[in-house]
Amino acid sequence: MESNYNEYERIAASEEYKQFKKQKFTFIWPIVILFVLYYATLPILAAYAQEFMGTLVFGNITFGYLYGMAYYIVAWGLAFVYVVKAAGFDKKVSAILDKYLDKKGAS
Repeated sequence: MESNYNEYERIAASEEYKQFKKQKFTFIWPIVILFVLYYATLPILAAYAQEFMGTLVFGNITFGYLYGMAYYIVAWGLAFVYVVKAAGFDKKVSAILDKYLDKKGAS
């Protein structure tokens, strides 16, 4: 168990892992903030911009309904972007692990 912990510490201290964490952090947090802002805007607009939300866009569809339906598009879109980006993250993690596991196996 101790050797696994030491191995983890060695990987976590590596420059490759630190760079990976920074890349992942700079990708994930803007996505989270974007979604939370988008999600919070609907109730705020519904409370304080009722006239605007009641504006007919086409037919009997108001901007409020359109915005609410767009939640699904935004959620699925962000999920798709994350899945694509996560595949790249997985490759980077595998490369880091392979590098350190190869070093361990060679010694």
